[in-house]
Amino acid sequence: MIENLIKELNPQQKEAVTYFDSPLLILAGAGSGKTRVITYKIAYMIEKFNYEPERILAVTFTNKAAHEMKERVGQLLKGKADVFVSTFHSFCVKLLKSHSVRIGFKPNFLIIDTDDKKSVLKEILKELNLDTELYNPSLIGSMISNVKNGMVSIENFELKGYDRVIEIFELYNKKLKEMNAFDFDDLLLYGKKLLTEHEDIKNRYVDYFRYVLIDEYQDTNAIQYEITKALTLEKGNVCVVGDEDQCIYTWRGANINNILNFEKDFPHAKVVKLEKNYRCSGVILSAANAVIANNTIRKGKKLFTDNEDGEPIRLFEASTDQEEALFVGKTVKKLINTGFKPSEIAIFYRTNSQSRIVEDALRREGINYQIVGGLKFYERKEIKDIIAYMRVILFEEDKLSLFRILNVPKRGLGQAAEERLKKLLDEGYSNIEALNRIVLESPLRQREGFKEILEIIEAGKEKLETLKPYEFIKFITAISRYEDYLRKEYREDWETRVENITELGNTLEEFAERSGLSGEELYLEFLNTVTLSSDQDEMEDGEKVTLMTIHASKGLEFPVVFITGLEEGLFPHARSLDANEQIEEERRLFYVAITRAKKVLVLSYARSRRFFGSYRPTEKSRFIDEIPSHLIKPVSRKTSGEKTQASSVSSISSRSSIKKKPKIVFHKKFGKGIVKRVEGAGDTAKVTAYFANFGEKTIVMKFLKVLA
Repeated sequence: MIENLIKELNPQQKEAVTYFDSPLLILAGAGSGKTRVITYKIAYMIEKFNYEPERILAVTFTNKAAHEMKERVGQLLKGKADVFVSTFHSFCVKLLKSHSVRIGFKPNFLIIDTDDKKSVLKEILKELNLDTELYNPSLIGSMISNVKNGMVSIENFELKGYDRVIEIFELYNKKLKEMNAFDFDDLLLYGKKLLTEHEDIKNRYVDYFRYVLIDEYQDTNAIQYEITKALTLEKGNVCVVGDEDQCIYTWRGANINNILNFEKDFPHAKVVKLEKNYRCSGVILSAANAVIANNTIRKGKKLFTDNEDGEPIRLFEASTDQEEALFVGKTVKKLINTGFKPSEIAIFYRTNSQSRIVEDALRREGINYQIVGGLKFYERKEIKDIIAYMRVILFEEDKLSLFRILNVPKRGLGQAAEERLKKLLDEGYSNIEALNRIVLESPLRQREGFKEILEIIEAGKEKLETLKPYEFIKFITAISRYEDYLRKEYREDWETRVENITELGNTLEEFAERSGLSGEELYLEFLNTVTLSSDQDEMEDGEKVTLMTIHASKGLEFPVVFITGLEEGLFPHARSLDANEQIEEERRLFYVAITRAKKVLVLSYARSRRFFGSYRPTEKSRFIDEIPSHLIKPVSRKTSGEKTQASSVSSISSRSSIKKKPKIVFHKKFGKGIVKRVEGAGDTAKVTAYFANFGEKTIVMKFLKVLA
């Protein structure tokens, strides 16, 4: 069967699928069928060479990609193939579950997320009486992450004036150990430790996995590189797939040299280039090739396609960022009216802060949208609270979750009560032991509050094995009086928050059905999965335009792509302008953005953009000029859409004639008014106007209509 399927592949894809004589590097250009090649290679091993599926390890970078890969292999083999497909982090979680005792941790460990990490650091800074402006928890968290990922030495930060950072680092690790917890970086760090410092463990996995595939190899960091070498260097049973032209994560540790030096690290390695693009139109692909050819740090390949040339790339020069956003909104609406589905359209920007102005424009046009990388489902307060209750029930060392739910809902436990509990926990008592002791010793009011928490934990432990997941979530919500709390504290949207908790129950039910797990094992696995989820894992189904940073778009494709804010200092970003290597990474990022588009590509920039409350002139991005001019069709303002009230208010704020000729605006409630002054520009401008029956009012421009 697989032999027939292989006939569908092009010659380079077929070579990549069938080659096993030495380590293999597949240089897979954008849209070249990379996932197809990986899944066919796995299916080929299983059917042609009778490899046991569970002894093939395939590693990629998101849970979504891992799930898709596993599913596609199953489809190829007409049944479920239990291939070990995972992310690096998930693979290390499995390693640690089996061997955590070898590094001094219990098997049922806790994985803390970014918010938890910040909470631990805040506690440490308070204990050490350090200035949180200098030792900002987010900044210190990034420092710790960079150290753990091998990007920099902790001593380097001391040289930059953070003379207590080593003390913080050591105390942070000590507190995690006390909680039997790992942060994201620890998963890789300790996973590598098990494979490089424990020969028997390494040999066990080297012998077990007959073949290892690593996807997105250009994005591997120093620790992931060491894990790959530990598992495969001796046997050479490795295939890595990647594209150096899409290496866009060096700022978080990715090392482009891992893919550039593969043949040095793995002697006798073979290289296969996948250069036929199946995704983009001829015009879009020509633009991508022209742009990336300006980079010097690359192995070199030129993509080609049999697709039609398609329409030229559209380029819009706006006078302001407001006008740019309005152009995007109106163009999206036109595209939808001509037959494109909202889900086929994506709007990219370099930084998250650019989304707000685009959101305003889409809302004005009545267009539904989703933000990938915004506030995700599992980051919502009510979800984090209920999950904290779950974690307190499951993990006796989870102090973070215990303090999170201590007064949610309010239980009359003030700072003195918290300090009393903290003291006991610091002395080495578990959560349950500390709560039991404090119930015996506390004043009556405190006693009742602590007793209630203790009863919730004990009741929850009893129900873990007997209630279905959905009912268990309902039980936690009821016994904690959490719905009553939402009714009192969030009167405007408490029902929506309750619906989110209901959806958490639904999600758990689906997870139970998919995994086949139940009871404590189910909840432990679910919490691990939730903590390791990525931005793309949160993408919703349905007809919505997608907004995202270009970094978040990696691996995706859309028929229509907008790339906004193409200005020097924004894209390429200001932080990259001083170093050629960083400019090359920004260019790779632009290349990634271009190659997400299948049919329509729209570029835009503004001649002035608001910074810190006032407009400043900008300069067009150098990357636009790297696209051959014959591939581009400029969009004039006349064809981009009729004059809008936002552009009208821009003119209000910039004309001195306002003092000579009254400007008239209309408001639904106040009627006609004469403009006296304008602060700012665009839809968010504050307009002060005099209304005959209501006097002087200051109103945001989007609620006004300009009459004259």
